[in-house]
Amino acid sequence: MAQVCEITGKRAMSGHHVSHAHNLTKRKFKVNLFKKRFYIPEEDRWVTLKVSKAGLKLIDKIGVKKAIEQAREKGYLTRKI
Repeated sequence: MAQVCEITGKRAMSGHHVSHAHNLTKRKFKVNLFKKRFYIPEEDRWVTLKVSKAGLKLIDKIGVKKAIEQAREKGYLTRKI
């Protein structure tokens, strides 16, 4: 499964590792992902999401229900929850 945040849509980026001699080699900047369970009191159930640290902060700020709705509108969350 892809390393993509289901709330913010963040994914791995590519770039260069730069040595002291300024030699460039390819590298990946990976996303800080967590598999986390959230409780939705309106529906009285638990959901499991793969979220980044920024996604966790967004859920803390606006709530899990609204964050899931926004992710669906933007196309980040395509699976049925």
